[in-house]
Amino acid sequence: MVRWAFVMALLLGACAQVGTISGGPADERAPQVLGQTITDKQCNVRSTEQLLVFDEFIKLDQAQQRILLMPADSRLNYELKGKTLRIRFLDSLQPQTTYTLMSNGGIKDLTEGNDSLMTWTFSTGPVLDSLQLFANAKEILPNAKAATINLGLYLTDTSRTARYIGRFDQQGKLQLKGLKDGAYFLKAYIDDNQDGACSTAESQDVFFESIQLSQVQNDTLSFFLSKPLNDSDSSATTSKLIEKKSDSSAVQSQVSSLIIEIDTISPNLLLELYLGEVLSQKMRVEKHTLTLDSLSAGLYTLRIVADQNNNQKWDPIDLQKRERAEALYIYPEKIKIRPNWELSLPVNIPPNSLFTN
Repeated sequence: MVRWAFVMALLLGACAQVGTISGGPADERAPQVLGQTITDKQCNVRSTEQLLVFDEFIKLDQAQQRILLMPADSRLNYELKGKTLRIRFLDSLQPQTTYTLMSNGGIKDLTEGNDSLMTWTFSTGPVLDSLQLFANAKEILPNAKAATINLGLYLTDTSRTARYIGRFDQQGKLQLKGLKDGAYFLKAYIDDNQDGACSTAESQDVFFESIQLSQVQNDTLSFFLSKPLNDSDSSATTSKLIEKKSDSSAVQSQVSSLIIEIDTISPNLLLELYLGEVLSQKMRVEKHTLTLDSLSAGLYTLRIVADQNNNQKWDPIDLQKRERAEALYIYPEKIKIRPNWELSLPVNIPPNSLFTN
């Protein structure tokens, strides 16, 4: 009996212990390619498909937008079965041509959704085109929701379909490789309506003159996107200036001052101070110390405009005049002005923030 009592006590003690089953660390690794029909940098390719075998089950995410062939000489068809993805070239590839097949987030693992940038550069001829293009891009007045920026290389300035196309990463950087030398027109844009092209209403930056790829191999091109000015909505460039009131009561109630110490002076710089969405004051930047007085209490936004056309305002891209957007620097923090207060603010503009187009 003593022995049985001892055994029962051990069993009851074991049942009373509550444990947690661990599934192990989270999978943060993107799917890895184990086999492929076309390898990177392969020449004399005759295959009409790219068959990819991965080390785990995968899924597709917006494949039509995120898996691209450059140049876009063929439509693509996608067939997914478990760990295998078959990408068919529905149209014949051109002879003696270098192509890049790219997946930018279009292939993810099934459970965690991990992805990566995958590229295969190959040629239907005996040699690969070896030119590359490096670029940076950002929106001058970004929307609250992050958007993907595309870069198209066009054979003419009226082409709607790009010869090469790429997508900037979340840091606004891009590298295109396997490009053929030639003169191209460059356009960075946000494809809001997902039609594969850039409309006149979408945020963009355009090189209105063609560039020769072989001449910019050691350069990083910069794009600063803005929405073209719409004649029916000029709010993007014009704000009503609040004039200083002359009555003494108004002046006495607005006794706060902002003293700005700016490190950059160049021709045609314009300082704008906004209270909310309304332009409160603006002045030319002609000296390092600027004083703005008679300010109401509130949160302000400071902007510095490279007013190239000297029209006293910031201008976005103008497609009709073929002019890129004017440079605009926005102070990164809101400026809090208190009643009856004097605030000194150093403004150090980072390099390349006030760019020259």
